Amino acid sequence: MCNNWDKAYSKYRWRVDLEHFSKAADYPGYFNRVIITPADVMTFENKFRTTVDGNGSFEIAGEVCFWKNYGSAQARNRVTQKLLTHLKIQDNWNRFVQAIKQASSDPSYGHFVDLRKACNQPRGFATLITFLAFYKPNEYPMVDKHIANWWVKNRGEYGYGASPDFSQRNDGWIQTYTVSQTKQNWNAYIAWEKFCNDYATRIAKNCRWNWRARDVEMAIWKVSQNSISLEVLP
Repeated sequence: MCNNWDKAYSKYRWRVDLEHFSKAADYPGYFNRVIITPADVMTFENKFRTTVDGNGSFEIAGEVCFWKNYGSAQARNRVTQKLLTHLKIQDNWNRFVQAIKQASSDPSYGHFVDLRKACNQPRGFATLITFLAFYKPNEYPMVDKHIANWWVKNRGEYGYGASPDFSQRNDGWIQTYTVSQTKQNWNAYIAWEKFCNDYATRIAKNCRWNWRARDVEMAIWKVSQNSISLEVLP
């Protein structure tokens, strides 16, 4: 019943070398690790969460931003440096920390907008969701075009047919050019988050694994790019 879920998660790999950030030398002690496996990602998540909760320094947010945008060679350096320049101002970093905690405790659309403002990303979406997912991976999954594509094709099979889709461009990227698109994406994300938590519970019941929402998402991210079909669990 659980074989394909296990297979998908165990095959998850996303190799990111943080040293490839063009300004890595400007941030001693950061941008110096290679992240590949789910265990590597979990260590990275823990570092981010500990930094946010422990009044740590802003550089960790830049690392997470670069990791998230690593697949976009043209944008990753620019997006990361813009965020770091913004968050190195202490008041901005404090607002970021507050916004992450607020959104994770009460995931309303208004609190998502506050997180956007705190990151100085007026059209941001997936990167901001990544911060939320890194802070509380037990509850919040990530999202990208692969997840959005899987969601639109498969959500009905898993009992979520009435849930909204993400607003996507023709190339699959999630688009947030307008307020209505952003609201649609947020509502779709909340449904996706509910699904991931639902399936983490079902996996615990049927497979006896202590999975988080993030683990469900990582398994689906893997199958979204190949032909593995995940079991529908009772």
